[in-house]
Amino acid sequence: MNWTTTRAIAAALLVGAAATMTSSLTVTAPANAAAAPTFKIPADNKPLADAVNGAMTDAKAGRYTEAVAKAKQADGMPGKPAGMAPFLHQMIVGWSIQGKDYNTALEQYDKMIAANEGNKAENIKNALAVSFTAKNPAKQKQYADMMGSNMDSGTRLFIAGQMASAGQYKEALAYAQPALEGNASEDALKFKQALYFKIGDVNGRRAALEQLVANYPKLDYWHDLLQLARNDKGLNDDQTMDIYRLRLAVGDLKSQADYQDSAQQALIAGYPAEAKAIIDKGIAAKIVQKDERIGRLITKIESDRVAAEAATKTLESKAGADPNASVKLGLVYWTLGKGKEAEDAIRGGMKAKVADPEAAKVALGHALMAQGKKPEAVAAFDSVAARSKEAPIARMWSIYAKRA
Repeated sequence: MNWTTTRAIAAALLVGAAATMTSSLTVTAPANAAAAPTFKIPADNKPLADAVNGAMTDAKAGRYTEAVAKAKQADGMPGKPAGMAPFLHQMIVGWSIQGKDYNTALEQYDKMIAANEGNKAENIKNALAVSFTAKNPAKQKQYADMMGSNMDSGTRLFIAGQMASAGQYKEALAYAQPALEGNASEDALKFKQALYFKIGDVNGRRAALEQLVANYPKLDYWHDLLQLARNDKGLNDDQTMDIYRLRLAVGDLKSQADYQDSAQQALIAGYPAEAKAIIDKGIAAKIVQKDERIGRLITKIESDRVAAEAATKTLESKAGADPNASVKLGLVYWTLGKGKEAEDAIRGGMKAKVADPEAAKVALGHALMAQGKKPEAVAAFDSVAARSKEAPIARMWSIYAKRA
């Protein structure tokens, strides 16, 4: 979240503040001469020069209370050169923050805001940040109200973040809502999913993570979203396999165990050819090593592939009369790389009453993607009923298909 912290505010205000006094009574800031102001004080106004230089000396020594007092003294003196008053006001704010005298910093900000001194919007925003450090709810509300409709997303998220830090998760979510609408930023969506995690709202967090992977498809977001899917209760074998497929597609299989588990799930679901393809990819990526366990798994895969040939022939013989067999056959064809045959078999089954029409739509999406028919695949995934068990999986595949 891009927000100016209180310490950063102080640092920005104090850049080049180590001013010195020359014999001609010139106050300058040599530490950052290009950006720092230079003030020429009349020779007969030595008290002003002494007050300013005294403030600088105290600040340099870490005596911030004394520095603020001398800066205020200088501010009240007549004969100040043009531009010195705003400079002193910034120093009062900066040194007050350095000395953790936040109330004094806020008092100075109030004067600057009332006088329209400097960038008013920036002053209000910085004062708001200081008010949170000061734990001053009244001031927080005052500055937030001042910002009104001009409040930017970063500021709103900062305020909501402070609420969340105080355990006010639902209030924080409500306050942040304007920043979460439309084309929300990555930071806003990260904040949203983190709040839903704190609240314990799985569906809310899932929705936020779906927005993140759709707009900012980083592996970390995919990993968290897929982990939520894996945690769902009551998944059948094909649904579990679909999650493993997506993990493989986005690069979330990281270890030999991941590849081994994925291949074993493919065997459980009845797709030995897919199990072999998974292990082959793991070996090619130099993640899977051919040890004893992998050797046994490869032997099992080869054994199941032989049995699968007979099972496929049985499905082919039943497909004309059994729509469920036709859909299953389509999935088998798909794992064998036969996209067109898979589409035809699945569509044939869907013409009749299948046991799980939503799963058939996901299967059709896979077959269409295999043929490069992305728009049609997305449409198939998006057609899955929103409240069905397949819906979370279908949404993930839809998001992936749009970017594949």
